[in-house]
Amino acid sequence: MTILDSVIQDNQVCEPVTPPNGYVTEVQPDTSGSDQLHEEERSLPVVRELRESTQWHEVEAYKHLSDSARAHSLTATTLRGEGMIARRPLKFFNADKTECILICHLGKNLCGHDGIIHGGLLATLLDEHLAYVTLPHLPNFTGFTANLNVDYRRPVTSNQWVTVRGKLIKVDGRKAWAEAWIDDDQGVRLTEAKALYISPRAQGPKTDF
Repeated sequence: MTILDSVIQDNQVCEPVTPPNGYVTEVQPDTSGSDQLHEEERSLPVVRELRESTQWHEVEAYKHLSDSARAHSLTATTLRGEGMIARRPLKFFNADKTECILICHLGKNLCGHDGIIHGGLLATLLDEHLAYVTLPHLPNFTGFTANLNVDYRRPVTSNQWVTVRGKLIKVDGRKAWAEAWIDDDQGVRLTEAKALYISPRAQGPKTDF
């Protein structure tokens, strides 16, 4: 990833949910994508399980970005639309934000080889996801990717739902390590990554991911 952008907005509330750590989540309805995709999303077993769980708390993807940062974001804006990332991903945190889950649909126009999602896009999704579980725990509220290792286990076909999962491994001062992986909707491991993030010495604004 480049940076996980700097200017932040706190989550607000449609239907408030107060998790154990006290942060309040709000998810505005997403009207993008077709009715069919919307229905598929709602019917995914992983989505039903996460929304029924008391251990996971849904937040609005990209809500932490300022309007300017969102407008210029590769994943929040540039790659959104029909045939790409048609719907805003669903995003869930555990209580202490050491684990995160993202569910998204990858369309036919995100390919390297025809019908196969570009490996660079998968690396980008993993990199951003690794940041979600590391940056909240770094001392100066922001960080940069110092090292990213990606293993491509299986081809990721286009026009499918995927689940991105990430977990914080260790924090040592201004350094944080994490791992993340991408599964298909049957739980088959497709791609996985490990990363090191380093926080700059200068303190930035605190981001509510």
